[in-house]
Amino acid sequence: MRIGLDARVLFGPHTGDRTYLLNLVRQFVSMGEPHQFVLFTDRKGDLPFPLPPNFRLLVLPRLSRWLYTGWLLPRACATLKIDLLHVQYIAPLVAPCPVITTVHDVHWKRFPKTFPVKDRWLMDIFLSLTFRRAALVITDSQASRDDVVQFFRIPTEKIRIIPLAAEERFFVPLREKERHVVLQRYGLTEGYVLFVGVLQPRKNLVRLLHAFSVVRREARETGHGTEPMERTKLVVVGKLGWRMKGLRQLVSALGLTEFVHFTGYVPDEDLPALYQSAAVFAYPALWEGFGLPVLEAMASGVPVLTSNTSSLREIAEGAAILVDPMRTEEIAAGLKQLLQDALLREELSRRGRERTFRFSWRRTAEETLHAYAEAVAFGKI
Repeated sequence: MRIGLDARVLFGPHTGDRTYLLNLVRQFVSMGEPHQFVLFTDRKGDLPFPLPPNFRLLVLPRLSRWLYTGWLLPRACATLKIDLLHVQYIAPLVAPCPVITTVHDVHWKRFPKTFPVKDRWLMDIFLSLTFRRAALVITDSQASRDDVVQFFRIPTEKIRIIPLAAEERFFVPLREKERHVVLQRYGLTEGYVLFVGVLQPRKNLVRLLHAFSVVRREARETGHGTEPMERTKLVVVGKLGWRMKGLRQLVSALGLTEFVHFTGYVPDEDLPALYQSAAVFAYPALWEGFGLPVLEAMASGVPVLTSNTSSLREIAEGAAILVDPMRTEEIAAGLKQLLQDALLREELSRRGRERTFRFSWRRTAEETLHAYAEAVAFGKI
């Protein structure tokens, strides 16, 4: 089988889409599969692992996203006699082979105000067309599958749920000296509350900041938890996204300037140290198709607070504090409970690590290859 992968994300910004495809390709390489893989991209770049002879990186002209997807990809698939094309989200409307699309979530259907109007409009139109064109649809979770069925009327038999996983590097404990080097780079000391992700509305950072302010205020007023709650910082790791320029002003208005640290974008190699140096990981997102940072934190042994909605409940139930992401007081109560109770932190750290062993990138790759075979078989009927 000759498999084409839309690999533009591999050499773009470090996002969840990139993490997904990078780990799929890494597993395909390590499995020694006999298939031929063509990685279509629009720029040159280096991968963190070598590609064997049955993998080809093909750079196509750098055009607009829509021309690349709608014209260049199908033309290249026809020229190279590709048996199956795998994309994320939007697929060519016409292609010479079966197409699989991975859709991590359609969160804008539940929370429209967390997504730009123009992008929302385009995604609704072209994703609907993609679903009609695709031989199969891959989602990361039951929650995402249910949303695709509900909002786009896709038959359940056309959807495959294939969960993601934490990378192995998050399971490896670092020496204190290794962690200290990374912490120095960002001006941090260990024991903070950590958030990791692109700073965008659906991550619910405004409520998290208000909740953190409540925890600090109650610690001062009651005199309980002064050590460590009074001195605990909130570290926000991730690049600034859409409509989030007012976060620093909010921090100032809440009187948290000394206690909230924005690192900005952080290279992949620094993340394990930042996770392992945290006391608590807080991720009260409004909606997630999977929520990889939650699994990465659990693999790192960090007790987690996250939302009781979407895929986050699927991943973390029984191994984390779950809260209603719409209620600031619940987020604050959960944070307070974790910061005050060392035994609870220890128990959730243990449960979280145990939970992560249920997920594996190897299994993700194996199930994805099975979906490829299904799609090609459908195309021959």
